[in-house]
Amino acid sequence: MTYDPYALAFPAPAFTVTSKDFTDGGALPDSAYQPRNESPELSWGPLPEGTRSLVVTAFDADAPIPGGLWHWAVKDIPATLNGLAHGAGAGTALVNDLGSTGYAGVNPPPGTGTHRLFICVTALAVASLELPEGASRALLNITLIPHTLGRAIIIGTSTPR
Repeated sequence: MTYDPYALAFPAPAFTVTSKDFTDGGALPDSAYQPRNESPELSWGPLPEGTRSLVVTAFDADAPIPGGLWHWAVKDIPATLNGLAHGAGAGTALVNDLGSTGYAGVNPPPGTGTHRLFICVTALAVASLELPEGASRALLNITLIPHTLGRAIIIGTSTPR
């Protein structure tokens, strides 16, 4: 697959995100699959000057449904953190596309090949995003635009089991 969901996103300077659980473009660990549903460890930085909070999202661009599948969206992560531990999961998470709050593990259907999970860390100039209860990931992404200082992306792959 070649579709990059961030190719048309509001432009932002890049910074670095890494994981002890997988390499960029490499396979996600078994714990990131269903039913374990454990988010991978993430480390980032240095953050753009003026960063006050972060948002972390995980999006399967290769899900065999229109628009892909959002596995995770966490907002209002303090800029004083330099990462999230393995299994961090929820925090101030929005409901994902599978109807749960927190990280929903990957589970590509048979016959759909390798899927790419785009994990994106967005640095923001505000300490908190004021979103209504039950806000969608679309509203989250729109609300990010005027506050975005930078973006870091790491891609993990998953295959049908």
